[in-house]
Amino acid sequence: MAMGNVVIIGAGIIGQAHALTARAAGWDVTLLERDGRPLGASVRNFGTLWPIGCQFGPEREQALYGVARWRELAATAGFPLTDTGSLSLAYRPEAWAVLQEFAAAGGGAAAAFELRGPKQVAARFPAAQPAGLQGALFSPAEAVVPSAIALAALTRHLAAQGVALHFGTPVVRVHDDAVETSDGRRFPFDRLVIAAGEEMRLLFPAELAAAGLSRCRLQMFRTPPQPAGFALGSILVSDLTLGHYPAFRECPSTALLRARLADELPRHGEWGVHVIAAQHPDGSLVLGDSHEYASDFAPDYRTEVEELILSALAQFVRVPDLRVASRWHGTYLKSTRGVTQVVLQPRPRVTMVTAMGGLGMTLSWGLARQTVAAWRDEGN
Repeated sequence: MAMGNVVIIGAGIIGQAHALTARAAGWDVTLLERDGRPLGASVRNFGTLWPIGCQFGPEREQALYGVARWRELAATAGFPLTDTGSLSLAYRPEAWAVLQEFAAAGGGAAAAFELRGPKQVAARFPAAQPAGLQGALFSPAEAVVPSAIALAALTRHLAAQGVALHFGTPVVRVHDDAVETSDGRRFPFDRLVIAAGEEMRLLFPAELAAAGLSRCRLQMFRTPPQPAGFALGSILVSDLTLGHYPAFRECPSTALLRARLADELPRHGEWGVHVIAAQHPDGSLVLGDSHEYASDFAPDYRTEVEELILSALAQFVRVPDLRVASRWHGTYLKSTRGVTQVVLQPRPRVTMVTAMGGLGMTLSWGLARQTVAAWRDEGN
C-alpha cells in the first residue's frame, strides 16, 4: 500500500531527487514542471559535484552521500560521471595558508586531502599554470556530471519507476490539499514539495521575502572540445574560489586573502567573479562564473564579465583553445544570511526547498533523504 500522494513542483535536480527518494520510500509521486524539460539553474551550471565547498561536519557528510548517490544512478539511469577530483591552486601566500589551514582543520576528513608542491603539481597536472604557484590541495571527492544529459536520463528513470510526469504544466495556485495548474486541473496531495526555483515567488511570496532571499545571476560559457591529448586532469580552481565557498570561511587566513583580492582585483569582486574550470566528457571546458545580486537584471550578456573570468583563468590554467562555443546566464535564489539550504514550511504538509548556494547538484540527494525521513517520523 502506498504511503500517500506526493506532488512535487519543479523538475530540476532538487525536485527530481525528492521524486525518486519519495518513490523509493513507497509514495505515489507526481512531478509537475512548467517547461517541456528542465531548463533552470540545474542545467546552467558547471556539472560539478563539490563536497570541497561544503563545511566540515553534517553538510560535508550530506555532500559525500550525494556524490555516492550520483555514482549509483549513473550506472542505473545511464549517464556519464567522471571522478576527476579537484585541484585548488594557490598563487598568493595567503591562499597557500588557507589551503594548509583547511587541510589541518579537516579532522578525520583531512586524510582525504593531499597538499602538493609546485613540482608535484607540474608532474601530475601539466595544464596548471606553473608561474608563481605556491602549492595546491588535491581532493579526490569531486566529480563531473553533464547536467543536461544527467537530468534527461533521470527523467526517464523516474518514469520507469512509476513517477507520473507532467511537463509543460505550470502550477498557479496551492490549495490546502491540492495544487491547481494553468489549464485548470487539480492534483491532490498528502505532501507537497515546491522546488521550482524563482517561480516559487509566485506561490508564496511573503514567506520567501521573510526568509531573506535574493536573486543571483551568473554568467558562464563553454569552449569547443579541446585538442586531442589535452586534459585538465581535475576540476581546477584558484585563489578567488577559496574566498567564495562556506568550507573556507573558518580558515584564519581567509580574511587576509579576501582583503588582498579586493585590493588587487576590485572589478572581479564587484561582479562576484570566481573561476572554476571543468572538463566534460566531450572534451569541452565549462568556465565561469560571476555573481550579480538584484531584484531584477538587465538582459545583457556582459563581455566585460567574460573578460574578467578569462583574465582570472589565465592566472592558473593553460588552455589551448579558448574560443567560446556557447554562453548563458543562470539565475537562482540565494540566502542573504549565509544559509546554504533554505527549507520552509509555509503550510502544514508543504515543504519549500531553495537557495542551495550553488551546491544543489551536490546536496540535493541528502536533503531529499532528510525530507522524506521527516515524513515517516511524523507518521506521514
